[in-house]
Amino acid sequence: MPKGASSSTRARKPYVAQACTVCRAKKSKCDGVKPFCGSCVSSGRESECLWGRDVAARKPRTEAHFEALRKRANSLQAYCDLLETLLSKCVCQDVASNLPLRPEDLDVPDGGSSSSEFMDSDEEMAQDLTVPAQRLKMDNDYGGLLRHGLTSPFRLLNQRNQQLPPPEPLEYTTASYVLLVDGVNPDEASPEIDWSRHLPPEVPLDRKEHDRILDVSFKFFTNWCFRVVPSLFLKDMYAALSVPRCQQPPRTPQYSPMLHNALLALCGIFSDDPRIRDPKTRRHFADTAQGLLEAECRRPDVSLVHALAFLGTYHSNNSDRIMGELYFGMCSRISVSLGLGIDPKVWVKSGLLSHQDMVNRNWAYWTIFSVDVCWAIYFGRESYGPPASRPTIPLPYVDIEADQVPWHHPSANIPPQPNLLTLTFRESSALYVIANKIVDTVNGLQRLSNNPQDVLKIDDHVTRIDLELNTWKSRLPQQLDITQSNKMRSTPHKLMLHCQYWWCSIIMHQPFFNRRTTPLTRPGDSEVDHVKLCKRAAENIMDLVETWSSLYSLRYVPVPMLQVVFSAGTVFVLFALQATASLRIAHGTLKTSLAQVELCIRYLDEISQTWSAAGRTADILRATLDEKLKPVISRRLSPKSIEELTPPTTPELPEMEMHGTGHDLSTLAYASSYQHPLNGWTEPTQTQSQSPDPMGTEWLPELLLPNTNTNGYMGVGQTFHSFLGPFSGQITHPSSGEMNPASYMPPPAYDANSGAVWDDPYSGIGRSRHF
Repeated sequence: MPKGASSSTRARKPYVAQACTVCRAKKSKCDGVKPFCGSCVSSGRESECLWGRDVAARKPRTEAHFEALRKRANSLQAYCDLLETLLSKCVCQDVASNLPLRPEDLDVPDGGSSSSEFMDSDEEMAQDLTVPAQRLKMDNDYGGLLRHGLTSPFRLLNQRNQQLPPPEPLEYTTASYVLLVDGVNPDEASPEIDWSRHLPPEVPLDRKEHDRILDVSFKFFTNWCFRVVPSLFLKDMYAALSVPRCQQPPRTPQYSPMLHNALLALCGIFSDDPRIRDPKTRRHFADTAQGLLEAECRRPDVSLVHALAFLGTYHSNNSDRIMGELYFGMCSRISVSLGLGIDPKVWVKSGLLSHQDMVNRNWAYWTIFSVDVCWAIYFGRESYGPPASRPTIPLPYVDIEADQVPWHHPSANIPPQPNLLTLTFRESSALYVIANKIVDTVNGLQRLSNNPQDVLKIDDHVTRIDLELNTWKSRLPQQLDITQSNKMRSTPHKLMLHCQYWWCSIIMHQPFFNRRTTPLTRPGDSEVDHVKLCKRAAENIMDLVETWSSLYSLRYVPVPMLQVVFSAGTVFVLFALQATASLRIAHGTLKTSLAQVELCIRYLDEISQTWSAAGRTADILRATLDEKLKPVISRRLSPKSIEELTPPTTPELPEMEMHGTGHDLSTLAYASSYQHPLNGWTEPTQTQSQSPDPMGTEWLPELLLPNTNTNGYMGVGQTFHSFLGPFSGQITHPSSGEMNPASYMPPPAYDANSGAVWDDPYSGIGRSRHF
């Protein structure tokens, strides 16, 4: 066609301003003729030819849209009911006239939705299906929060015919259960409370002894790892037991009949009454708590998590590890199911969860995490509890007001002082995060290889963890520090905090005891003297334990204390062995180390008055001393040296009265030959005990000379119960400084390029003070 020519047949027709609804749906051309376009006339659809903007024709309503509207309406209804409940209880003004102003429920017609609502429904549905987030869902069956992750189909559960029940807010009251202890007027100690309502009637327990057990437990046992919040427990106990038996008690998150019985089953051992302290009597409390398990699981709460943890410790102390692991495993899994590690702030903003409930969930999460790390070290296994590596999980909240409540124990002759419980709990949780890394590292040593790169990686990893430990100590708040001037005024949880710090140091460095210093991996790095660090940690532990013994008596200690004392004892065993390893005997070190081992055994015997596991631990350490260490040293020393080697005198501990499951010294296998660590160097003949040791002392490893081969006396990767299995591994001479591990792969969570968990791990570096 010539340029400039035009053709009428190919000219573009003008666009119509608007197409009818039928042509838009068919996506066909419309001529725009009104009232009926040509296409609709030719097809006989004049009645459908409309010219308005029909949103439904473009985006029809779906069931998901209506479900979103129902959820929105239900949540607003629940929130409205909560506000009306709070408003009706308000006494500051007359609100009765305002309640009738609530509008009536209106039926919204189907055509009343806008296109933006459809878009919101689409976005909400797409978010439900794609966003990889941890979610908390309100469960209608028990009226609480449950965790449902992205892969769970139950997060999309249809609840169209159900309405979220409004929470059951407890009436605000300052009333609390008052413990009837010395110095308290009985008329002011809640005499109207039916305190024994849920306790087994066959136990001969009176009110005063019951309250004394709770008082001692709160001061010396539950304060570590914050296993019970005393003020909240007593407040909820009053709320639950002040209701008449014929009425339904309110739902209390910090108190339940199961928790009450589980606490007495474990802490009844602190009683001065032999009948209550007897294992058969405490078994009644445990059976009652276990009988309430199914009923508690129908409406689980934080109190159920704590009750299961107490039952786990109860069975473990009674040599029933399987039952202990079973109950603590249930505790750990329920804490995960309840989503205790998920931030519930959105529920607090909606009014369905109070701020105190959020704090309680946070505290319960870190309690279970800390206790599980202790279990992992106690049994030499990995930590199976809730993880603490998520950055969204804040450390325990500090309640400044609650920390100012005075802590006072009259028999200790210490003036009242702020308890600082929540602050101590925050710092101990941070310490257990580091301890969890230590557990993974020590367990990973069993897979060491001869590859020099693997050795350098583990050295670098140990150095980083050691740096984190020292950074934690250097940043410890001043009010929690212990010095020579204030240690005799230290509270039990403050002493335990420092014992745990030095215990972590021993666990970290003891596997490398025979390596004098680690090789330098980078220019400017300082050498890590594992022997020196183990010695300093053990000496500090002995000082702290002696302080505890003089202030409060070792009868009142939490369970982890026996692990701390045992670890210090094994360090002194290593020093006694090392003192005779060379041609020149270090008599002073040998005498001091043997005396310290003996003192550790005596400390464990005193702790065994309360915790029977401490008696079994003392047997293990005593058998190591008498049956393995002494024969080795006797072969190295000449008879004349043995005669000249006089032991240092150690202060006699008060004579112990054994109760319940405590150990009777006359029935122990070592009693016939147990004189002094340096008397009688011939190999002792072992007598048969009345019953086999449930902890398995028959599997004690043979203590070989250092010309065999190991990276530590207890064997690589072994911790508290290193003597529970057959000893295997190779040993090196302590003076060789060589490391010949079998095989190692760094823990999965380890990243050689990652820094410490602290914001500035390289600031304020310095070894902790040796007070």
